[in-house]
Amino acid sequence: MESPNYFWPLFSDEEYQRRYDLIRAGMVEKGLDCLLVYGISRGMGMEPGQTNVVYLTSVASWSQTYVIFPLHDEPTMFIISGNQVKNIRTMSAIKDVRPGGSFTRTGGLRGTAGPVAERLKELGLAKRHIGIVGDSGWLNINLPHDAHIHITEALPEASFEVLTQWYENLRLVKSEEEIARMRRSAAITDAVYEVMVNATHPGVRPCDLYKIMSHTALDMDAKLTLGHVGRTPMSDPDMDYPHYYPLTTPIEMGDVVMTEVAAGIGGYYGKIWGTFFVGEPTPEYEKMFALGVKTSHDLHAAIKPGVRVGELTSLCLDTIQDEGYNAKTSITGWSTWNEPPDVRGAGDHVTDSDFVFQKNTCLSVTGWPSNADESMGIWLGDVCLVTDNGAENLHKYPIRAIRIVT
Repeated sequence: MESPNYFWPLFSDEEYQRRYDLIRAGMVEKGLDCLLVYGISRGMGMEPGQTNVVYLTSVASWSQTYVIFPLHDEPTMFIISGNQVKNIRTMSAIKDVRPGGSFTRTGGLRGTAGPVAERLKELGLAKRHIGIVGDSGWLNINLPHDAHIHITEALPEASFEVLTQWYENLRLVKSEEEIARMRRSAAITDAVYEVMVNATHPGVRPCDLYKIMSHTALDMDAKLTLGHVGRTPMSDPDMDYPHYYPLTTPIEMGDVVMTEVAAGIGGYYGKIWGTFFVGEPTPEYEKMFALGVKTSHDLHAAIKPGVRVGELTSLCLDTIQDEGYNAKTSITGWSTWNEPPDVRGAGDHVTDSDFVFQKNTCLSVTGWPSNADESMGIWLGDVCLVTDNGAENLHKYPIRAIRIVT
């Protein structure tokens, strides 16, 4: 399928058919007649997020989007702005794109919910079982309260069920086309990251590095969707997590720099959770770095299909905690923003311990030691693919080798 926009390239017709067949088979098992899929912008810049919508459409508009996905009929996409309908229709795998909200005669949030409810009635779903799929199970964003009330009251004889997590589990295993896109996006992220590190020296501001990363991604026909950069002096540190909004305070000799960088195309992104040093690392930072390296290496080797997260509790925690640090180690789903699992070190246990890894899922695996008051830490992580032989790292940038800039 020809891609009309390099930021949001389309997949093949066969890939969309595979997705729709997968979802509809799941709908049959759950006795669903329709899905109502919702998305709300939650990214930086022109990245709309809306990952559950994008899985069906390969694009989302700004603000809020609704997709009606019936079991038997063709899907319909509603976007807020009537001014953007032609543009989104050109780029979307779903061609029935309609306005609902601002810049329409009805106007407002209720105007969006109104056309959605009317379309559900047109499709003969007024007395059917409808699944609600929200923007993010991770963030527990389902439908806005006003929209939920309006739609359910407009169809009082229909039954509604929130199924966001169920839907996200359906799309967890990646196809070959998705994996190919992830490899490309990981390579883009590697290139963006390398340029950023090479541009780092005393006097450069973290906000300057963000601009450099943004320009580099754009020059590669890609997007920078996360560009966290933070610096703190190793002699008197005050952070174990980089700044979401990079600041104007210049980097100085003796700083440690923490970053979270994600770039790519089509809503699929690589991601690097990196830590590097301006000048020689102090002995304690060097020790913490080694702990992060060992933890992430051990987890990469242990993550395989059929393994339960709880079986990895010791690997997540012990290497770091036996040396007197807090283990904030994480294993999070990643390819199109967050998806299952959401594993975090939590003292004597890890979260999401019952999650079982599946082949061809994408994960961010991050070793993350931190001191008691979280004023000092490093993290080292990137995106991998679960294979029979362990977690295959999709990135080539050597974040687990100490990098010193001057």
